[in-house]
Amino acid sequence: MLGAIIGDTIGSIYEFNNIHTKVFPLFSKTSTFTDDSIMSMAVAEWLLTDEHHTHSSLIEIMEEYYKDFPNPMGGYGARFGVWLATPTAEKMPYNSFGNGSAMRASACGWVAKSKDEAMRLAKISAEVTHNHSEGIKGAQAVAVGVYMMRHGALKCDVADCLQNELGYTFDEDLKGLQSTYSFDETCQGTIPAAFTAFGESADFEDAIRNAISIGGDSDTVACITGAFAEAFYKVIPADIIYEMRKRLPSDWWHIIWRIKAYENHRVAPDNIDFLKSEQIFVFGSNKEGQHYGGAAAYAYKCFHAEWGVGEGITGLCYALPTMEGLDEMEEAVGRFTEHALADPDHNYLVTAVGCGIAGYTPEEVAPMFMEAASLPNVYLPQCFWDELDKFSKVV
Repeated sequence: MLGAIIGDTIGSIYEFNNIHTKVFPLFSKTSTFTDDSIMSMAVAEWLLTDEHHTHSSLIEIMEEYYKDFPNPMGGYGARFGVWLATPTAEKMPYNSFGNGSAMRASACGWVAKSKDEAMRLAKISAEVTHNHSEGIKGAQAVAVGVYMMRHGALKCDVADCLQNELGYTFDEDLKGLQSTYSFDETCQGTIPAAFTAFGESADFEDAIRNAISIGGDSDTVACITGAFAEAFYKVIPADIIYEMRKRLPSDWWHIIWRIKAYENHRVAPDNIDFLKSEQIFVFGSNKEGQHYGGAAAYAYKCFHAEWGVGEGITGLCYALPTMEGLDEMEEAVGRFTEHALADPDHNYLVTAVGCGIAGYTPEEVAPMFMEAASLPNVYLPQCFWDELDKFSKVV
């Protein structure tokens, strides 16, 4: 879902100022999230807070996001804007097949436990407004594509699904789209273009650049392209995430990371007796690197942690300082997360850092790892997952 928000933000300044090149700065001073991201967040919060996934709760949450963000860059679609402003009791779907149903559906693919559930959740998320069959199919295409690629599907597998099960056709390649594509707000016109931009990409950033280069409804095309690209490539470059941190409301990040880590627990063993070649032992230390007790002594004795190294890679380990207070520890966890993000070739086995000699509780420490929990190469102790799971019910 973060990939969708990134695509929307990068595309925001090009929606009404198309460019037909892949060479452009990813971010400018005016790059910002639009209605695509706002409603993606609404759907994500709905998925996390309503276990029954009802229409009524989704409408309520969408209304709350509209109240918080009534005038995003580019505004809301004309018919959708009228719907948002209509009293709750009078709200009715309006048979739309606009791409608004598709751009907000990516979180459905992250939360779903099966392909069928991805289809079902996407349908519900769409039909409160976009109850036309094409509007529903657009949302399902995004959700199913994300679900399939999260679970290892190849690009060709997803293309076959979109063609054979949902009826989409892919008549033009990227070069053709760069020459002929025009502004198209329908699901029928947006899904094939966005998937082609993703399909011909080499990595996450390249996918976004492809999407912007074809023009048209740039923020929404890039939003959907980004949703596919995040699910397939797994890793978003750290510099892009850094830029997004400056542009999104702080309370959004909790939901974003929770969705990204949803039902994807990677549990570090309680007792780590040996390390495989790709594994790194993450232990709590002090800044001086004096590894006298607990996991630090074990890291020094068994996994070659160096005396005097209090933070960062040391031997077969990563030292994470925990003895200087919670605020400094949280900053250190942030640096660890950036390190793990930039090093996808290693798996980081995190011990219950800070919960031994430092004297803190998993309840205090686990939320610091919300962002790290979303990374496919970070494994957390079960006691941290138990705390993070509580956030799925309270956002």
